[in-house]
Order: sequence, then C-alpha cells, then structure tokens
Amino acid sequence: MSQVGDMIHVVRYPAADAFLAAARPVLMMAEAENDLILSVAEGLARNPSAVSEPFLSTACRGDQVLACALYFSPFKLLLTGADREPITALAADAFTNVPDAPGVTGPGRSARCFADAWSKLSGGPSRLGMRMRIHETRRVVSSGPLLHAGALRPATADDAATLTAWTDVFTSEVSIQEKFDSAVVVADAIKRRRLYVWDDRGLKSMGAWTGKTPNGVRINFVYTPRELRGKGYATRLVSALTQQQLERGSAFCWLYTDLSCPTSSNLFKRIGYRPVSDVSEYYLTRA
Repeated sequence: MSQVGDMIHVVRYPAADAFLAAARPVLMMAEAENDLILSVAEGLARNPSAVSEPFLSTACRGDQVLACALYFSPFKLLLTGADREPITALAADAFTNVPDAPGVTGPGRSARCFADAWSKLSGGPSRLGMRMRIHETRRVVSSGPLLHAGALRPATADDAATLTAWTDVFTSEVSIQEKFDSAVVVADAIKRRRLYVWDDRGLKSMGAWTGKTPNGVRINFVYTPRELRGKGYATRLVSALTQQQLERGSAFCWLYTDLSCPTSSNLFKRIGYRPVSDVSEYYLTRA
C-alpha cells in the first residue's frame, strides 16, 4: 500500500481474485465502460498462471474504491474513469512500480489525466493514440434490405490462412502497435469457436466475440477486405453475431469504434448499437 496525499491511498493486490473482491462493485456500476478491465481481470482470476505478476491496483478513500488499474506486459495499462485525485494517485504508483508500461487506455478524461501525471514524473511528453467510442445494444434492429446472400458460420481451420492475412491488414489499418503473432491469435480463436465469418460463396467478412462479463460480451475483430466493403457484409455479420450472443444469454453486447472512422459508427448504429462512453489511449514516456 502507498500513500498519496492526505485522503487517497493506493492498494495493490497479489492476485486477480483479491483485486476483483475489492474492485468488482465499482466496475459493475459501469459494466460496458469497464468491460475490458473487468473481463481481463475475470480471465486472470480463472487462470492465474496465464500472466506472471500482473499489476492490479485501486485508489481508495478509506474503504471506498474510487478508481482501478490493471497492467501486464506488453499491453497498455487499463484504467477506470474517476476524478483527478485518484487517477493521479494511480499514475504515481504505477510510475514507481511498472515504469515500463508503454501506454494507458481508459475513459478519455481519466486517460489524459493519467498521462499528464506520468509525464510530469518522467519529464517526457505522452502521445495520444486512438480515440474510441464504446457502443452497446440489448436488441438487434433491422439493418435494411439484404444486398447479398450468405450466412454466419464459425471459422474453421480451412479458413485460417485467409483470416491470418486479413488480421495482419486489420492491425495495420487500425494502427495496433502491440506485437503479436496473427496466426496464433486466429488459431486460438478458431479453436475456442469465438471467430466467425460471413460466407457468401466464399469468405467476405470476419468478427469475433470475447471479453465476457457477468451480463455482457464484447464483439470485436470486425474486418472486411477493402474490395468487399460497402456491400453490407460486416453489417450482416455483426447483426447475426450480436443476435447469437443475446440468444445465448448475454443481456447486452458492446463494441469499440475508432472515432477517426465515422463509417463504422454509422454501420453499428443501424443495427441497434448506441454510444456509451469515449475512450482514449496514450503512449507514455518510459521512466
């Protein structure tokens, strides 16, 4: 435990189950906004050996949890929304304990506050990365007339080579800077039956579900090759995959869109997704 200021103190936790015991009530107050940190923590609690010594912390006033942070390499630190004082406390504690954290992702104002506090300690500037918006739906609505036929189906091993190539292009287009092996990611998603395709006499679009929380699930990995865009394939895929997840028991689904690409927001709006909150990522100067 470390003290920052007169009122706020930071608590670090040795394992995800202890972190969730303290943080879950706060995280569940804004489940869609906190879906990423919540689902990652739940996954670590189920499989503690998956990550060696994750950084798990909360900023508290007395027994009240005000803000939460989670980090493990090589990904960005995940942050909840809160007022400046608890966010600054988390930044100071993270700077001391995980100085190699490459970045932070969280609700826009809080992520900026964290990055500013980190920069004051490091003496170097932070850099704004992607600005995103979380969207949520509890009911799929009609997306208009069907321009093409086809159907949603789980991806198979026969699709892996194509979907791996698509993943390489997708990560380049959305400027994902974390390094990972696309073939391994695709193979794992196929094995877990989380990766789906829209098949219309061949592969036209892909998408996946991930990040289950107590009441919801996230739709991600949505990609259509450039030459196939504008034909409704991604709309049909997301609509069908969302409906599937709702029918399988999730109360709602959510997804992230890139604020620099309004086309995707309009696409998802047509099938019932509505904005929840905005998220920003910042790249941090190393200590």
